[in-house]
Amino acid sequence: MYSIRKPAFFFCIMLSLICPFTYGQFDDDECKKRGDCPKAKDEFELDEVIVTAFHGGAVNITPTKTIIDIEAFDKSGAVERVEDILTHLTGIDVLRGTSGADPQQLVMMRGFDDSRFTIAIDGRTITGPTAGADTYVDWSSLTSADIDKIEVIRGAASAQYENSQGGIINIITKKGSTRDTLKPKITFTNDYSRYNTFTSRVAVDGGFKDLTYFFNYGYKTSDGFLLNNDYQGYDYSARVSYLFPFDGYLTLGLKYSQLEAGYAVVNDPNSTYTDAYNPNYPIVPQDADTIRRYRAVSFPGGDNYKDKDAQHLDLSFDQPFDRSKLKFQIYESSGGEDSYYYTVSAGRLQQLYSGGDARAEKQIGGRLQWQMDYWDNNSLLLGYDQRRMEVKSTPDVWRMNALYAEDTWVVTNKLTAFLGLRYAHVKENTYAYRDTGTTTAYRHKLYTRVLLPKSTLTYKFTDDTQVYISVNRDYHVPGC
Repeated sequence: MYSIRKPAFFFCIMLSLICPFTYGQFDDDECKKRGDCPKAKDEFELDEVIVTAFHGGAVNITPTKTIIDIEAFDKSGAVERVEDILTHLTGIDVLRGTSGADPQQLVMMRGFDDSRFTIAIDGRTITGPTAGADTYVDWSSLTSADIDKIEVIRGAASAQYENSQGGIINIITKKGSTRDTLKPKITFTNDYSRYNTFTSRVAVDGGFKDLTYFFNYGYKTSDGFLLNNDYQGYDYSARVSYLFPFDGYLTLGLKYSQLEAGYAVVNDPNSTYTDAYNPNYPIVPQDADTIRRYRAVSFPGGDNYKDKDAQHLDLSFDQPFDRSKLKFQIYESSGGEDSYYYTVSAGRLQQLYSGGDARAEKQIGGRLQWQMDYWDNNSLLLGYDQRRMEVKSTPDVWRMNALYAEDTWVVTNKLTAFLGLRYAHVKENTYAYRDTGTTTAYRHKLYTRVLLPKSTLTYKFTDDTQVYISVNRDYHVPGC
């Protein structure tokens, strides 16, 4: 980990020394006391300024989804992660356990956590039911630097997915752009904020003739607000696309992230179990619920951190025809987490650990879609979806196969009807367990077949105002 991260960190520091930046100006306290601070040459008072995140075409609301254009998105401060953008959407709540990157950050959509809605990258889901690493989605791995658009569908209105009672968040990645020369476009950014939080990122975007590419690397570190709440990590992504003479194009994608984050620990001068109080940090009592999400409360004196990584590999092929398009995808997502915490066990402080093969997840799948736009007011999508999900210690837990169809009918210029149907077949090899009074553990094979109808009717009053009614059936994959 350190052999990769440290050279890249020093590289970013060197670039920051040679690139021009604008720094805020701070008043001189001494001249204020004397009352003789020099005035600016053109001093004037600004009127009230209202900063809004969504303007200039950043959001496009269609009858079936909300589309956020990342390039048009504007926000005071850095927009480093996906949840920095989602927090501005009505119906999505981001509950932060820390001000920085957190793999177990709790994101709620229409009142559901991320075990009840689907997150996808370029249409294919990264949500898995194995939950071997405490959460369905590693939010710290979803940085915004390599994202082109975000599509949000509220509720289980799409036949392309199950397990989406809260909705679907589909992340569309950057693919690179063709240029007249081999010279690429290079973007470098630095951001520094309180608690010694530093983020640095470099992106390379380019292409020549029929080949395009996009590369991205970022580093982040912070001391954190609470005691032992520091983190450091890096992420990178790469995508290469090739356009064939018959207009089909092939895309290879890689996205990886690594994060080591400290668990905030008890910092209580009146603690029953420890006298390791640090007055330089805020008081955290030993019965604080806010620092115990998914685990026991940690105390100073031992190891209290998690080391988490996530990787997504993708291969896709798109073939457009006259008024239709065929798309084929195969993919693999994997990740793991090692967690160390020093906590009260059996009435005394002990060092505990969870991780290894039981928290090493993998998901392998493929998708085939045919988008048909042969009619002026109708759009029809047919597809097949297959996934296999497991943890390293228990392979082949779930296998899912599904057929689906979606029809969008523009009835009038204001009224749109959407109808969908999904048929899913789920095979589960359960985790091993023992019957009462026995010693032999074994796994069961369970089969589930479900038919999921979808329907939505949308009426558009103005470009900014729509009302819809949606009636759907959904299926939640049982997690461990």
